[in-house]
Amino acid sequence: MSPKGIAIIGAGMIGAAHAAGYRQYAHRFAAGAIRLKTVCDMNPALAQDLAAKYGFQGTASDWTAVVADPEIDILSICLPNFLHAEVTQAALVAGKHVLCEKPLALGADSARGLRDAARSARCVSATVFNYRRIPALAEIRDRIARGDLGKPVQIIVKFQCDYAADPGLPHSWRYEFAKAGPGALLDIGTHAVDMMRFLFGDVAEVVGAVSTISIPERYLPKGMAVGHGHVELSGETARVDNDDVMSGLMRFANGAQGFMTASRVAVGSGNCLSVEVYGTQGTARFSTETPGYYEFARFSDQGSDFLQVQYRPRMPGVALAAVPHDRVSIGYAEIFGFMIHEFLCAIDAGQPLANGSIEDGYRAAQVLDAIQMASVTNAPVRVAWQD
Repeated sequence: MSPKGIAIIGAGMIGAAHAAGYRQYAHRFAAGAIRLKTVCDMNPALAQDLAAKYGFQGTASDWTAVVADPEIDILSICLPNFLHAEVTQAALVAGKHVLCEKPLALGADSARGLRDAARSARCVSATVFNYRRIPALAEIRDRIARGDLGKPVQIIVKFQCDYAADPGLPHSWRYEFAKAGPGALLDIGTHAVDMMRFLFGDVAEVVGAVSTISIPERYLPKGMAVGHGHVELSGETARVDNDDVMSGLMRFANGAQGFMTASRVAVGSGNCLSVEVYGTQGTARFSTETPGYYEFARFSDQGSDFLQVQYRPRMPGVALAAVPHDRVSIGYAEIFGFMIHEFLCAIDAGQPLANGSIEDGYRAAQVLDAIQMASVTNAPVRVAWQD
């Protein structure tokens, strides 16, 4: 049997995370079963650099040719938001295994079309919800399911970044609603919404939401800008028409309430996901800024102090780590690799990937649409779960 060829479409910042994950885990399968074949980007220098760093055999500049290539079986789609739906749809129709970056699409209608295509396709497909693989959060989910926290009452999820806090960064597609959709909400709030669903289940209603644009315009670059880097700026500015900060209050189908906030201008935050889960009998909380443990408190009439729960080999996913021992922290690159490994295992087994599926990407898109609508109408929005 010929090896399954892997291609990454989009050689920017997040494409490197995919490349590193494939490089790390492809060898765990049968010898010669998986081949790191192609990196595709319209910028040949970027594609060549990524391919050389991670051992991919070649490069391309036309994604349609990559999708049509019979030697490509597995695709990671790492393009700007406005291209996700088009390329994912083409890949699913072509029968490729697909791992699409979040957000799955700019809105729920497009995401539903991808969900339908994924159901019809005879392949494995998934949305990049890598934070589900943080062992601490996976164990908190298990605790909720076991009833360790009692009845769910409240969840607070914050995703605070400062990648756009510098007004000297150039204008790009990220700051255009037509190409990025809602700004911080879709770019990083997608992860926050998925984490809420991962832990508490479906959202029934967005009670209210508020958005803020704190930097209303940015200078256009003189040349090409990659990721969040500085480049030489022109003297011409362009308007920012999507949110820098978005917050939403919601009610879940299980009766609990939730609050999410996402910011791309939170100075000093770097890239921080924090989660607090409250139940009638206990509380659990975690932050990526302290990745080596989570905290847990159980109700007691003798006092309910928080205990640090350090990483242990028996926690979900820890066995995959290079150093799977007690109290060894696990970071971003590792959990991203865990997701890649799970994706490849599903392909190898011929089974769907349920933990962060295209369906999950669609469900998140429905909640994101409701948050965006609530911020515009200043009124509650029901989340209509359509099959």
